[in-house]
Amino acid sequence: MDIKVNKLNKNMVEEYIDFFDNRAFSDGSAEKGCYCVWHHWTAKHEQERSLMPENEKPYRKRNYAKELIQNGLLNGFAAFYDSQIVGFCNSDTKDNYFRLSRENHPNSWKGVNENEKILSIVCFIVAPNMRRMGIAKALLESVCQYAEENGYDYVEAYPPKGEFTINDCGGSASMYIDHGFEIIDIPNGIIARKKMRK
Repeated sequence: MDIKVNKLNKNMVEEYIDFFDNRAFSDGSAEKGCYCVWHHWTAKHEQERSLMPENEKPYRKRNYAKELIQNGLLNGFAAFYDSQIVGFCNSDTKDNYFRLSRENHPNSWKGVNENEKILSIVCFIVAPNMRRMGIAKALLESVCQYAEENGYDYVEAYPPKGEFTINDCGGSASMYIDHGFEIIDIPNGIIARKKMRK
């Protein structure tokens, strides 16, 4: 299968939205409509959305995703097959995620020096009909390659603790272990972390 992985850029906005509208949750998942903005979504955004007319609420996250991509604030890697996005990995410098800040998630910074640079993976989404075809693996390999080429000290991810299910967008712990990540226990969860520089 000829899968190509590209870093998300502002020229991919329409392809990204098309993926989330038509393929990402074609199995009827309750996550439909997320547009992978949760790690940037604050209480203020939720308050603003709650005040919108009902018919406009479903488009708020969609429009926010467009805005984030166009401003270079929603980053990651898109897997293409047959000229369409079939998978996406939300990945960015850890400091850029509101929910992973030292203030909001201090436990996740354990064992890391303040000057060390971390590339975080917060989500994998693969179209249901394309699962178990190596797409998540290809995305993960692209993240690690990008981290190595761009001077990151670590790649980090946040898989579920315990049994993995298809709704766990953080990926499985076993996938990270297979790619040389260390699993670190923290209060209320685990971190998968891979050192990129000796």
